[in-house]
Amino acid sequence: EYFRRLIAQRRSDPRDDLLSALVAVEEQGDTLTEAELLSTLILLLIAGHETTVNLIGNGVLALLRNRAQFEKLAADPTLAKSATEEVLRYDAPVQMTMRVAHDELRFGDFAMGKGEAAILLVAAANRDPAMFDDPETFDITRDDSRHLAFSSGIHFCLGASLARLEGQVALATLARRLPTMELAVDRPEYKENIVLRGLAALPVTF
Repeated sequence: EYFRRLIAQRRSDPRDDLLSALVAVEEQGDTLTEAELLSTLILLLIAGHETTVNLIGNGVLALLRNRAQFEKLAADPTLAKSATEEVLRYDAPVQMTMRVAHDELRFGDFAMGKGEAAILLVAAANRDPAMFDDPETFDITRDDSRHLAFSSGIHFCLGASLARLEGQVALATLARRLPTMELAVDRPEYKENIVLRGLAALPVTF
């Protein structure tokens, strides 16, 4: 009902925003029905929530397990950007994704037929030694953001800029305000999910 009211408002009083643009598409008779419009708005509202929570949780865990890196960030908040990129590479919130071949294709000795699906391991790509120096080391000063945490091309994550900003603010603020923070457990529990990697809880002391 909230979105229905917003849609009605934008129809009568369009603005220079995404919702007005989406409403205009529907009114121009394109393929976006009202039901699809509502689904899109709900997706935009909630889609990035869990992955961003996982980004922050995975980042705090990596920093606390690598104390020197945590202390670097606490001492120099300008490292927040590279720290967030390193978390996205080292322990991405999305570990795998799927693609379907529109045509027959070949990568080296690997062939796919039209309509076949492939599971792509983002986590493996992000630690590929052919792409990253010392890939198993968590280093927030790493000057390399070629990871695939947000996918690429036409599938690149719509919310990447917001997720990056939220990660930078959260990690820098926690490191600055809670410099004595430590893990309260040796092995935190993860949620059971083959695609998303996120903690069920992260007990800490400070």
